[in-house]
Amino acid sequence: MVVGKPASAIALGARLSFGTEYRISNNSIKAGLLAASYRRRRFSAKSHYDETVVYKYASQKIRPVSIGQLLKYRRLPLSKDNILDSIAYTQEELPIRLAKRVISFHKQPFIVGTNPHIARVYSQYYEAFDRLHAFAPIKDLDAEWEFTQALERQTRLLIDVIPTIAQGFLECKQYMQREERTAFINELIRSRIGLRVIGEQHVALSYQFREEQKKIEQRGQGIKAQSNGPADVSVTEDASWVGTIHTKLLPARMMEQCGQMVQGMCELHYGTAPGYYVDGDINETISYIPSHFEYITCELLKNAFRATVDFSNKSSRSSHPPIQITITKGDGYVGVRIRDQGGGISKENMRNVFEYSWSSMQADGADEPTASTSSMAGMSMQSNMALQQGIGGPIAGLGFGLPMARLYASYFGGSLDIVPMEGYGCDVFLKLRSIEGSVEEKQI
Repeated sequence: MVVGKPASAIALGARLSFGTEYRISNNSIKAGLLAASYRRRRFSAKSHYDETVVYKYASQKIRPVSIGQLLKYRRLPLSKDNILDSIAYTQEELPIRLAKRVISFHKQPFIVGTNPHIARVYSQYYEAFDRLHAFAPIKDLDAEWEFTQALERQTRLLIDVIPTIAQGFLECKQYMQREERTAFINELIRSRIGLRVIGEQHVALSYQFREEQKKIEQRGQGIKAQSNGPADVSVTEDASWVGTIHTKLLPARMMEQCGQMVQGMCELHYGTAPGYYVDGDINETISYIPSHFEYITCELLKNAFRATVDFSNKSSRSSHPPIQITITKGDGYVGVRIRDQGGGISKENMRNVFEYSWSSMQADGADEPTASTSSMAGMSMQSNMALQQGIGGPIAGLGFGLPMARLYASYFGGSLDIVPMEGYGCDVFLKLRSIEGSVEEKQI
């Protein structure tokens, strides 16, 4: 059993970001101003030629990549041909996918496009497309490295897409049918996952290749220096990593780390936090992308910690019961059960928990959250490039946590289910298929 640290022992370093809230008012904005805002948004930095280029790329078919293709470089060391093969696909595919996202914004209702948060995301996607499609076909490692650095910068610039788009649709939800809004957001997030997996996988491989070359060079220099003897430098420190994929990820260790972080967030926000412990098959491993695992489980733990503290306050409990995290082994998958005593979820609210822009904070009568108060800070415990968006800020947000967590879980064939017991607590069941187990069936 892995026992979490008590909340009082957590030393938390928090990075808070502040923004300015903007809300569209039907009574204060005239049609002429809306039209002017829309024209500025679409054409201030884009010529007719630029729009034509976007549509040209968007009209092309995407070329899905299988998990097997992502894992084909697992036999290290990586070679120059491996890297050039990876960049050839990445350079050709990403501009097409980015262009399709840009065009998807054009199809939204006029007034939705005038929202500053949605306009900002649109602009970010356009700029990413504009930057990456401009590169000439890459034939050597110097050009590959230049593209890789540009790709890494664009990935970082897109890190706040989800909280920004969440705020935008929270403000514009009255202008779209729920089904239309859900379909757009689902497609945006699925596309974003694919973009990031492909882009981050190449960036990680590129860094990995150069680190290996550096170590090989150091080893050669060590052998040459007879006085010091052969250098004891291995080609790679951890062969379990294939780009951003970890083939021997320990869910129990990840849950311990995520639990510690969320416990600290809860302590910071409420001044108190329940304990937690991890039990079950704590030595079980899985092949997965750590940052995806981290995102899903942190969202689930945030809900469990917040509900436990809130219910303790409502029921006048003298102390918080601990949150139980159980790891189970399955055939080609790992199961995680998170059990809390946070009062459960009512039948009425249960119908809405997987709806975008719905939050139990709003259902409980709390003030409407904003992008500034619910901003996600970047964090990563497994990837030294911190390319995958993480979580931070308040313990509850804009109503995107659970639906996004379920979407992330299902992306590689997993599932997320909640079994509430109203007046007592919730059991959350997370099932994650090993990426290696879905090599033949999953394409990105």
